[in-house]
Amino acid sequence: MKMLSNQPARLRLTAAVLLIAVLAGAVALMRGNPAQSSESTPAKAAAAPAPAKSGAPAAQAAPAAPPEAKGPAVATLGAVQVDRDELVRQIQALPPEARTQLKGDRAALDQWLRSRLAEKALVEQARAQGWQDRPELKRAFQAAQERIVLQTYLDSVSRAPDDYPGEADLQAAYERAKPQLAQPAMYRVSQIFLPAAVGDSDAVAAARKQAQDLVKRAQAPKADFAALARSYSQDTTTRAQGGDIGYVPLSQLTPEMRPVIEPLKAGEVAAPVQSAAGFHILKLVDLRAASVAPYEQVKDALRGALRTQRQELAARAYLEGLLNAGTVSIDGAALNAAFDQTAAAATAQPALAARAAP
Repeated sequence: MKMLSNQPARLRLTAAVLLIAVLAGAVALMRGNPAQSSESTPAKAAAAPAPAKSGAPAAQAAPAAPPEAKGPAVATLGAVQVDRDELVRQIQALPPEARTQLKGDRAALDQWLRSRLAEKALVEQARAQGWQDRPELKRAFQAAQERIVLQTYLDSVSRAPDDYPGEADLQAAYERAKPQLAQPAMYRVSQIFLPAAVGDSDAVAAARKQAQDLVKRAQAPKADFAALARSYSQDTTTRAQGGDIGYVPLSQLTPEMRPVIEPLKAGEVAAPVQSAAGFHILKLVDLRAASVAPYEQVKDALRGALRTQRQELAARAYLEGLLNAGTVSIDGAALNAAFDQTAAAATAQPALAARAAP
């Protein structure tokens, strides 16, 4: 039996932090040039190096880097191995709770090692056949390398200063966002549930009579509501904890319960409430009044949102600065030719596949 409404709880804190980032975007770069990070500006195009004079000695090639030394092997399969350093890196990338769980689950750890060995053996097999030299893979490698270089370099030139945002920025953003950080009143409710389908008049009458009797007992001085719930409640979800469902906002209770719970004072037991499933005897255990999320609770999330917002603005401005530093020229004819070539290739593929079919 469900006591809670199917309506999901509103993620107020997360939504508020996102809204703060939007509201604070313009303020984030109010000091100095709002279009750039305070740490970097777009670099000017470097001048091309002068050609070497005739007869000048050629520059010597840099010596090849020695192969990376491998640590002690943790697992091996033929010539491939998972060394200790690789395993340490993988473990460090896990959340702390996952690390603890994996350490105690030898079967899962062994399975990971076996899978990693299989992957490495497959890579070596592909390399032995020159698979990495296929033209399409070379293009994919180059594209991946460009993406990594682009993202890491752009992150470096647009990174917010280490001291941003300052305490004053955080406090100001928090004050502006207080309406979005409001938390609803939280009701701690306990219940005793007696099932009785609406269409079964005999069951409804019996459950109503039992519910009225239990309300009298629960409202008596020194009554132990939790003991009554453990003895009589038919809700398997809450019975073991004495009917307690914990703190919930009013919106998460079923529509029949909301008007009954809202006027109660802590410690009071309401008259039986009938729903389509049966009768509920409700007790308001405690009430937390509506409030605003405290500053210390949201401070870290707010700092992260403001830093992310500032870095996004600085990165966008940096890219715009690169474009504005020179003259952009687009060849319309070449652009159209590229689309025509793509369309022709797409048309030719089904015809080639049809001719190749047996």
